[in-house]
Amino acid sequence: MGKNLIFYFSGTGNNLKVAKTISENISNAEIIPMGSSHIYEFEGSYESIGFVYPVYFAGLPAKVADYISKLILPEDKDIYYYTVNTCGSIIGNGFVQLKELLEQKGVHLDYSAKLKMFSNYVVMYNMKENVKEITEKSAKDLIPIIENIKNKYKNKTGNKNPLLEWWYHKEMKAVPAKDKFFNVSDDCISCGICVKVCPVENIKLEGKKPEFLHHCEQCTACIQYCPKKAVNFKNKTQKRRRYTYPDISWKVLSESNKSF
Repeated sequence: MGKNLIFYFSGTGNNLKVAKTISENISNAEIIPMGSSHIYEFEGSYESIGFVYPVYFAGLPAKVADYISKLILPEDKDIYYYTVNTCGSIIGNGFVQLKELLEQKGVHLDYSAKLKMFSNYVVMYNMKENVKEITEKSAKDLIPIIENIKNKYKNKTGNKNPLLEWWYHKEMKAVPAKDKFFNVSDDCISCGICVKVCPVENIKLEGKKPEFLHHCEQCTACIQYCPKKAVNFKNKTQKRRRYTYPDISWKVLSESNKSF
């Protein structure tokens, strides 16, 4: 029996939770972080390869697109390829962009699944309070998706929305440097948690406070996991609620993101 790989990208723990849950329900599974600078090298045989990631600006996070573009995928045409896209509302072109990336490598995307999870882009809005209700529902909604993956169910990906594609590329050009709007208050205790949870190593401790390196993904892990709410975006997030997936601590996220 071949391996089952699950590539994931996660800032607040949502997608790590999904990847871990899938891996716990299929045999011989391994999860691989796509925020890593080390590109996975395939060896041996594979039964399935999955990609789990959030939708950013109606499309792929830049790091996910870059990581997948660098993968040298196995030549075995019998491998089952699937994706689970998490979102607060719409998927946009998240499926189609992955499909096109895989087709460039001579691979077909067999199954695409949308999973609504707790919407947590704190930069744009104050998040809801009903975390337990939403996370419990997303956990239930994931069950039939996992069954489809185990049964190698196939579906059609759909077509690209040109307007959303235009908006995506417009927004993504600005994303890496948006960390210039982050600020760190005197409440910072120099714990380094923001450095450890950043999935793309965009933060370093300079003196006693974090410094941002301008290849940000806007995952907001640094804001969400800060124990003192010292990291904020402009003057917008100081009084807003924080969110991380309930059973994904900063240590769990950090260890998993840096494990490969």
